[in-house]
Amino acid sequence: MPGEIRKLNDQGNGSGSIVIPKDALREWGLVDEDDGSVMSAHLHVTTSDDGVVMLQPLGEMDPTNDSPSKRSTGRSIPASKADL
Repeated sequence: MPGEIRKLNDQGNGSGSIVIPKDALREWGLVDEDDGSVMSAHLHVTTSDDGVVMLQPLGEMDPTNDSPSKRSTGRSIPASKADL
């Protein structure tokens, strides 16, 4: 998604959100190939000193358990301010 601008939305609870296109989520391995639904997952978010934000999927979540599964994609996804 280099060069794309994404709108920050106020969630009304002290946080905000952005919409990530489903094609990008699919590329990151976060879309179920069988039914096309977005997987329930946690993303590890880190920010570097120069303002670059990195998202790393921790793996698919078990809906009956709030902890990530042991399987992880192990990929970091750069999400710099220009990517948002």
